[in-house]
Amino acid sequence: MKEVDHLNETNKPKRINSSYIIHELTHLLHIESGFLFTVKQLFLRPGKLVRNFILDDRTKVTKPLIFLILSGTIFTLVFHFFHIEYVFFSVKQKLDGVDEFLDKKAISDWTNSHIAYTSLITGFFIALWTTLFFKKHRYNVYEITVLLCYSVGQGLLIISLFTLISVLLKAKLIISIGIFASYFYIFWSIGQFFGEKKLINYGKAIICCVLGALSFQLILTLLAYVFHLLKVH
Repeated sequence: MKEVDHLNETNKPKRINSSYIIHELTHLLHIESGFLFTVKQLFLRPGKLVRNFILDDRTKVTKPLIFLILSGTIFTLVFHFFHIEYVFFSVKQKLDGVDEFLDKKAISDWTNSHIAYTSLITGFFIALWTTLFFKKHRYNVYEITVLLCYSVGQGLLIISLFTLISVLLKAKLIISIGIFASYFYIFWSIGQFFGEKKLINYGKAIICCVLGALSFQLILTLLAYVFHLLKVH
């Protein structure tokens, strides 16, 4: 019985003291410094950073999924704090005999209120098309998804930055410029990843992004229709 009590004592967490606080602050600062370093490198040389993460060193930068979640959180907080409405995703497909059963507003509202998840899923569909269009480079779909996590996450930060500038200058047009800049960045980062000097890579990147977004939109619409049928029956 004494042995059990002794084990329970050793398994208990240590008291919170100054050492604990210092450790937590150090950990937090490490995450923040890694995040800022990742943002900087993604602005300067996104292709090199992602290639290095996939093939060589994964210790210096924020992990791709965490980076996307943090970027999505910052994006959401900025738009929520300043009460700005932004339609990240909207279901517009028209399917014969289906439209009247779909609550498109509910679908669009869900995607726009879950930016990180929507970005991740959309990025995965873009990754599928990117893997197909750039198959000679021999990267698998999961490695391309890593690229999209960084690219889309940085795109969200770009929109957030332009939104803050628009609030300061009281010019809503700047948000639209930021959205355009974020799309351009995503195309550019994908093209650079596969070869900075080949213009065809940037054209293929645009096609992959458009097809990926349309694929996600179509799948989401079909899933909503299936759920409707299940609910009816």
